[in-house]
Formats: sequence, structure tokens, C-alpha cells
Amino acid sequence: KEITIKSQTTDSSYILEIADKGMGIDTKNKAHVFEKFYRVDGGDVHNTKGTGLGLSLVAGIIKAHNGEIELDSKLGTGSTFRLKFPISTS
Repeated sequence: KEITIKSQTTDSSYILEIADKGMGIDTKNKAHVFEKFYRVDGGDVHNTKGTGLGLSLVAGIIKAHNGEIELDSKLGTGSTFRLKFPISTS
């Protein structure tokens, strides 16, 4: 699987973008992927690894730093997570 990582700086923030070419996330699941223990239904739950905590932890860390996280995803195409951290001017 291919993952692309990009970063950039604007006048007010540092942006980290992580993109994959995986199965993507449908619209109904996008609203929930940052909730604790939420796992996208992929069929056989017994063969799916993970606890559903990863994205919740990432969102919590970003929030603690006054940042934002965005998700762009389309089924069959992949997902892009955009993490924006404010740049302190003090």
C-alpha cells in the first residue's frame, strides 16, 4: 500500500497531510471515525484488527494543541487526513 506524507507552513499554521490509496471511508462513517472505539464495518469483525482508538487519540492530541483535523475520503479511492496546527507568534 502507498502512503503519501506532505507538509507545509502558512502564515498561521503548520499543515501535515497523510494520504493513502486504500478502500476509503463512506459518508455515513466519516462523521464517526474520530469517536472512541468506533470501527468502520468491514464485514467480518473477528478478522479486523484494532480497537478503534487511533484516530480518537490523534484528534485529542490535535485539539489539545488548538489544532484541527480534516478528512477527505471517497470509497474506492482512499483517504486524506489533514492536520493543522497553529503557529504561535509569541
